[in-house]
Amino acid sequence: MNAEAAWRSVRLGYAYTLLSLKTVYREPAAVFFMVLFPVLFLVIFSSLLTFEIGVPEGAEGQVPAIKFSQYFVAGILGVAIFGTSFNLLGNSLAIQQYDGTLKQLAATPLPKSSFFMGLVGTALFYTLLQLVVMIALGVLAYGVELPDANGWLTLIWIILLGVPAGCVMGVAITAIIPSARAAPAVIQAPFIIFQFISGVFFTLSSLPTWLQWVAGVFPLRWVAQGLRSVFLPDAYKYAEPGMNWQLDIAAIVLAVWIVVGLGLAVLTFKWDRSG
Repeated sequence: MNAEAAWRSVRLGYAYTLLSLKTVYREPAAVFFMVLFPVLFLVIFSSLLTFEIGVPEGAEGQVPAIKFSQYFVAGILGVAIFGTSFNLLGNSLAIQQYDGTLKQLAATPLPKSSFFMGLVGTALFYTLLQLVVMIALGVLAYGVELPDANGWLTLIWIILLGVPAGCVMGVAITAIIPSARAAPAVIQAPFIIFQFISGVFFTLSSLPTWLQWVAGVFPLRWVAQGLRSVFLPDAYKYAEPGMNWQLDIAAIVLAVWIVVGLGLAVLTFKWDRSG
């Protein structure tokens, strides 16, 4: 692909992102589910569970115990990133593949590369919107402490790697969805399991070692762990497997998912699965 063709693909991807945003914006129920559903989780859990998370062994005396809301905000932000890019995107694509929407789109000059860019752009927009709302709510209502400058930089690259990684997973999983009606069940099952094995609700080190390894294969574990490094005191790394945030491994795993997942998505994606 030459430079002119690449630039045209990017422009069309941007145009498709704007079109997708306008389409979703006209559906208030969809906007509510995408933006406010994770916020409700933050409100419910932070309001009901007001205990403190104890200082991990090996860090005694370095920092005080933290509120559950400080711990949970990192996990629920990870769920928002992965939920928008994998869960909602996969569901939406599967339905459009079976109702003929994507078949009509395939008849336009929109190349597949621009289509994928548009999916990532749309997911990125709604992810950022969710994160702004949840961080603001966490700070104002539950006393969540904001990260330092290095923490914000870490948050940025986690978003920029985590959203595309989730998107290519969402595209790839449509290959095994047998019908539009089956889409929620096929996608929700792994999405819920990922949450429970990725340290969203409790520490990874409390899980059996083999389950930690399973979680380590998928993006949500590394997104959630990276976000904990952003919002928790550094001493809480002792509660992680290996007693380290492992940000270098997180970046590698997410980058590999983007490359491998994109390859799978390109090979298996179909505009129309109704036949």
